[in-house]
Amino acid sequence: MTPLYLHGLPGSGAELALGGRSMPVLDRNAPSFAQTAIRLPAGPLHLIGFSLGAACALRLAVLAPEKIGRVTLISAAAPLELGDFLPAMAGAPVFRLARSHARLTMLTTIQSTLARLSPALMLKLLMKGADPADLSLYAGPDGAIVRRAVTEGLTHHKAVYLREVAAYVQPWARHLAYVRCPVDLHHGRADRWAPFEMAQTLTKALTRADVTLHPHADLGHYSTLKQVLPTL
Repeated sequence: MTPLYLHGLPGSGAELALGGRSMPVLDRNAPSFAQTAIRLPAGPLHLIGFSLGAACALRLAVLAPEKIGRVTLISAAAPLELGDFLPAMAGAPVFRLARSHARLTMLTTIQSTLARLSPALMLKLLMKGADPADLSLYAGPDGAIVRRAVTEGLTHHKAVYLREVAAYVQPWARHLAYVRCPVDLHHGRADRWAPFEMAQTLTKALTRADVTLHPHADLGHYSTLKQVLPTL
């Protein structure tokens, strides 16, 4: 089964360096999820989705079931309509603004400019409210990896960021019932970007899939990615 990585948003394939891994990264620059599904290589594929990349992986599992053999979700962002998640999410202000395309575009332009001029300041602002495990990760050598991924996500992958964040804040939970391949969820209990409750909710909502939830005590968003990547 061929692994295919779906990075977070804002993010890039640079995230793989957190786990010392190298694998193909899915090009998501197509105009829609449907066209991304059409462009997928021949299967069977093992989609590995991190953060908002998990939302894309689940949509592709529905759109191209003949190509997807397995899905692994790390620090997955669940549909917002499935629970009152926003108050506990560090990125809540961005997702609230994302419900207006004009406001999301304006915010992304500001973020993109700041990412080019001062990547360190951009990361500091973006990671405000992160969990202790992630704050420790950012303060060490891995901070440069996250900074690079976020900067690339807001510059090289800006169009993907705009399109998929806008899609994420709209209702999409209805798609989950059509995911039929095995799904593994790895989630940190201390995650403040995608609260652990999201993983629990996804486990229940994927009613036709063989789902296994792997909790990671004391880990957060990126720290869970760092721990899980070497095991895949």
